[in-house]
Amino acid sequence: MTKSEKIWYSTILVMLVITILFAMMLGASFITPQQMMTAFQGGNPNQLDVLINIRFPRILSTMLCGGMLAVAGAASQAAFRNVLADPSILGVTSASDFFILIGTMLLPEFPASKFIFSILGGLFALLLLTRGPALKSPYRLIIIGVAMMLTFTGFEQLFANGFGGQTTGSFNGITWSQTEVLLFLGVSGMFAAVVISPWANYLKLSTEQLQTKGVSASMMRLALLLVVVYLSSGVSSVVGTVPFMGIVVPNVVRYLVGRDYQTIIPLSMLMGAWLLLVVDTIGRIVVLPSELSAAVIMTVIGGPFLILMLQRKNFNGLKSS
Repeated sequence: MTKSEKIWYSTILVMLVITILFAMMLGASFITPQQMMTAFQGGNPNQLDVLINIRFPRILSTMLCGGMLAVAGAASQAAFRNVLADPSILGVTSASDFFILIGTMLLPEFPASKFIFSILGGLFALLLLTRGPALKSPYRLIIIGVAMMLTFTGFEQLFANGFGGQTTGSFNGITWSQTEVLLFLGVSGMFAAVVISPWANYLKLSTEQLQTKGVSASMMRLALLLVVVYLSSGVSSVVGTVPFMGIVVPNVVRYLVGRDYQTIIPLSMLMGAWLLLVVDTIGRIVVLPSELSAAVIMTVIGGPFLILMLQRKNFNGLKSS
């Protein structure tokens, strides 16, 4: 581990701890550190209930989703060799949301239906992306992905009219049971991403170079894309779509520590957790007594970020190597 990597790991961990403390204090009611200590000592059962059953699961689920989406973005960028590849931009999460809606309509009592149909939707979107000519051009990939995103979003709105649709990227009201699902999906998926992160580095080489080494580019790309679908679908099945996390975080990390995916993926996990927690905490307090969803704030952040990426003079879409 280089000196720069050590500095950024330490910095992000410190920022994450500080943000967790602020997230515990801030909300519809402000809880001071002294009041938190009193509540944990049994002096205020109401505040203890708010901390344990409302703020803690929300903080943990937000960090898990942030890490999952950031890692999914990094893995998709490696698989597609495109620094703008992201499940939300490529239509993967929109397809997951649409399939969740259809599954809820057809099989409302089916166990784990949201996650299963979310996975099916993500796989369907990737099938459409990888079968055509999209991989040959970074711009074509993004254009086709955006078209798919809008198409699936339109179908979702059409079918959801009068039925009630999927959640929209908000962590308001999330429960411990939902957090436990995210914990299982997040830990398993992010662990798999870290294990296969060397494959992301191999994909920087051309197909011909990989063949001379006896390595299958198709197998490595498929493994990375399965991790992308697993992580993004896990988030979609619980909280819906939170856009642009997979673009913003990996590209910032790449700028800070370089292009080694064995560093990008774990550091993106931490930075994603921190960024989404910051975003959700701001959303909880900026329009009290109401709140803004994390999806809305990430759209405000991610949209201009994407525009700046596209307008860079030296951008060619293939800079993940």
